[in-house]
Amino acid sequence: MIQKEEKIVAVLLVMAVLSLIIGYFGFVPQVAAYSDDSKIGERIQADGTLLSKQMTARGDNLILSISNLNVKLFISRDNGAKEVYDILKIGDKVHITGKVAEYRNVREIVIESSTDINRI
Repeated sequence: MIQKEEKIVAVLLVMAVLSLIIGYFGFVPQVAAYSDDSKIGERIQADGTLLSKQMTARGDNLILSISNLNVKLFISRDNGAKEVYDILKIGDKVHITGKVAEYRNVREIVIESSTDINRI
């Protein structure tokens, strides 16, 4: 037979686990699909086919263009531009996660890590 104290411990344990589950799903940042309504600074995700890739003349940064997006993707040298350039080929289907930004009054998506762009 379960003692009164054991029942209380079991109930408290269940409550703690449920609280952790609710906290995890309630506070994990959501990443929305990119749209023209996405705000500057918002984290987004998108899928598409790699249409072009070009290293910048200065700085060794990478500019990508994928289908389904009307904005360029930017990866800085410090965030794995060369690594991504070497791995991806034109025509690859990719999934990206990045942050909406603006450079010289033109909207772009900044990829913050080479792990934020993957072939699918």
